[in-house]
Amino acid sequence: MSSVMLVPGALGAFVIALLIFGFLPGLVLALIVRLFPKDDPRRRELQAELYAVPRWERPFWVCQQFEVALRLGLAPEIAWYWGRFVWHRAKVESGREMHKKYPDSFWVPDAEEKAMLRPGDLVKLMWEVKRSPGERMWVKILHRDGDVLIGRLRNWPVYVHLDPDAIVRFRIDDIIDYELADEGDGPETIAA
Repeated sequence: MSSVMLVPGALGAFVIALLIFGFLPGLVLALIVRLFPKDDPRRRELQAELYAVPRWERPFWVCQQFEVALRLGLAPEIAWYWGRFVWHRAKVESGREMHKKYPDSFWVPDAEEKAMLRPGDLVKLMWEVKRSPGERMWVKILHRDGDVLIGRLRNWPVYVHLDPDAIVRFRIDDIIDYELADEGDGPETIAA
């Protein structure tokens, strides 16, 4: 063995082999599993399976798992962000601006009605969506700081690329309709 190590470049080749077949597969796999959602059981399963794979096959096995993580873990996330921020580009429209354009046919609550809105009340907002019709949906107010509000979506969106129960930030002038909460309805809290 000592005579093999005296060959020029043998020590470097030995260190590279240790990295490729020993250290790097575990490190790279730890990065790959982060491409899967946090609650996906494959995150733990893949790390446990690594040590069942023969050492000489590990680099190739890790590369194969990278392909799976890209296809099944990252691709749906990219598609969701692409749909929301690039393709659809939904944004909350101003109710006040629509009322200015169409004062006879587009009603919005007046300033006094908007001033009495509080957490727990429902408000209707409208979204403008590029490449598709807009959408109007109800939002339950969770927090109010002057004219800036935070609410939870109460509808299942059709054209707007939002999840049901999504947290929505909006301004008081965006509101196009409202329903006051009953006295027994307590306000929700924002989940951290």
